[in-house]
Amino acid sequence: MVLSLESVGVRYAGTRGGHAAVDGVTLGLAAGQIGVLIGPSGCGKTTLLRAVAGLEALSAGRVRMGEQLLSDAARGVQVPPEARRIGMVFQDYALFPHLDVAHNVAFGVQDLPRAERASRVAQMLDLVGLSHVASRAPHQLSGGQQQRIALARALAPQPRLLLLDEPFSN
Repeated sequence: MVLSLESVGVRYAGTRGGHAAVDGVTLGLAAGQIGVLIGPSGCGKTTLLRAVAGLEALSAGRVRMGEQLLSDAARGVQVPPEARRIGMVFQDYALFPHLDVAHNVAFGVQDLPRAERASRVAQMLDLVGLSHVASRAPHQLSGGQQQRIALARALAPQPRLLLLDEPFSN
């Protein structure tokens, strides 16, 4: 399995032990498989994606990617998001308004040498068909273009897993 979730739970603080946003989710995805979470608004789909990405701590269960343990509530294991090699496209795209499109895409590959970074950014912009807007600010783009830039940014570091929150919204 590329991704394995075992009895995953996420609780938000509150009275009497908090609110269970996710409770007892178990699933696995093999290499090349596409998984889809379907449910009504507020049922925990985004929270589950955020937990897999390492942005939410588990209250129960564990998350593995391949043989690597990413989160284990019982053992207190929580690999930080930046060490997981997971790309995520957020529902609101989370683009940096003070950076142009090219710098938004380059954000996750700052550790690459300059020439390699520029090549990777150009490759990702070509992939999403937006090379011609590289110097524009995110607010100058349509919602669909912003979503494609967020996708390019998530793909630039070559993640092992890509999570898409509301991928068909634009």
